[in-house]
Amino acid sequence: MDEEVVSNFEKLFRRAATSREREQLRHMQQTLGLYESDALWLIVLALQYYESLYLQYPKAIGQAASEILDDVKKVSDRVIRASAESAKADLAKAVASVARDVARDTARRQMTQWLVVGMFAGAGLLGIGIFIGARL
Repeated sequence: MDEEVVSNFEKLFRRAATSREREQLRHMQQTLGLYESDALWLIVLALQYYESLYLQYPKAIGQAASEILDDVKKVSDRVIRASAESAKADLAKAVASVARDVARDTARRQMTQWLVVGMFAGAGLLGIGIFIGARL
């Protein structure tokens, strides 16, 4: 294979041809029966160039998807932390409210108990006073 084809390849790709690429060019030349000066080489090289560009898209898409997923993970982590803090604050408010309600209910029960005891004590004292007053 003529070095002119390889030189054109390297100019188009802006890099040196690998041994694998040189072998591909030889294989194409033998398979298609191309001469070194054949104009079809320009088309073949252009197609290979575009193929190399298209092969880069999956890598670029994968990298972009990876970056997007990283960003989504970071945002979701922040949202989860914020939600957890909000849930903790809501839980603390609920616990405080329940504790207040329990304390109020307990105080009412104790107040009612002491009121009943006081009423019985007052009634007992009144009864004793009436009894003693009736004896005098």
